[in-house]
Amino acid sequence: MHELGLCDALLKKVKQIAEDNELEGVNSVSLDIGTLSGVVPNFMADCWEAVIDGTPFAETKLLIRSVPGIAQCLDCGLSFEANLEKLVCPACSSLKLNPVSGRDMTITEIEGY
Repeated sequence: MHELGLCDALLKKVKQIAEDNELEGVNSVSLDIGTLSGVVPNFMADCWEAVIDGTPFAETKLLIRSVPGIAQCLDCGLSFEANLEKLVCPACSSLKLNPVSGRDMTITEIEGY
């Protein structure tokens, strides 16, 4: 479960941002997670609870927004919303696809005080 490692790295980044901005605390962290990233939002949420337990960030909420992945077919050129469970062009059934977006995980907001 790589989400545990991602949450550990996320907490380190949040700590650094809080220190750099002289925040007393952090209410929430907002993430955009692409559907082609391989990150499972539910696992991410569970792992977040584990990594913040017993830390000064124990009350920090993790707010996750799923961002659709877009792929482009290299055979027919169609751009479409792609799904990791079924990576095939809906127009021509090609498996030759180029991911255009949705492979990232991005911190979009940190609400501090």
